[in-house]
Order: sequence, then structure tokens, then C-alpha cells
Amino acid sequence: MRPDAAPVVDQMYAMSRWLIAHTAKFPRSHKFVLGDRIVCRALDVLETLTRAAYSREKDVLLDRANADLQGLRILVRLSFEERLTSTSQYAYASVQLTEIGAQIGGWIKQSGTSPNEKRQRPDR
Repeated sequence: MRPDAAPVVDQMYAMSRWLIAHTAKFPRSHKFVLGDRIVCRALDVLETLTRAAYSREKDVLLDRANADLQGLRILVRLSFEERLTSTSQYAYASVQLTEIGAQIGGWIKQSGTSPNEKRQRPDR
């Protein structure tokens, strides 16, 4: 794994562990729907970041990780609005997910243009 990729992968790994423990405490009525979706989405982000660390074609993987991270943010917000997550837990998760998003964004900039930017550029 490239040294510049390790911090975001490590941070997402730690966040995934926290989310697994946190969603395990959800009531049964939410654990197997919202809780499972949160955990699966977090693991998808972690897996995609790990693949990007070892890939030469990072742009597609990083865009996918970024989109999945946005979906994870929405699911965590939903858990807060459903009162499954306390204010302090939501604040912690929000800060962590924002930091991870910023690191992914920096990695996208470092690796060059993303596929979305390539599609939007006019051909010359």
C-alpha cells in the first residue's frame, strides 16, 4: 500500500469498527435494516479505498468511495434523526466522515482528474 493512502484507509478502518459496535446497539427493529446498511456501506468504502491503494487506475475507485461515503453520511444522519444515535455520537461520526471525505478529495486531486471531470471537459 502506498504511504499516502495509509492514513485514510486506517481512519476508515477505525470508523468501520466504531460503526459496527455502534449499530450493534440499535433496537432489533432497526438493527437489521438501517444498522446493516450502515455497516455494509462503511465496509464498501473501506474495501474500495483499499483497492484504490493498490490500483494504477485510482480515479474510478476514488470516485466510487467518495459517492459511497456520501451515502454513509446520509444513513448516519438518518440514524440520528430516528434517535438511534446520540448528539455526541453523531457529532463524532460527522467529524470523522468529513475528515475521511477531505482525505479522499485530496487523494483524488493528487492522482489527477476524476472521471467526472474528464467527462465535463470540452474536447479540443
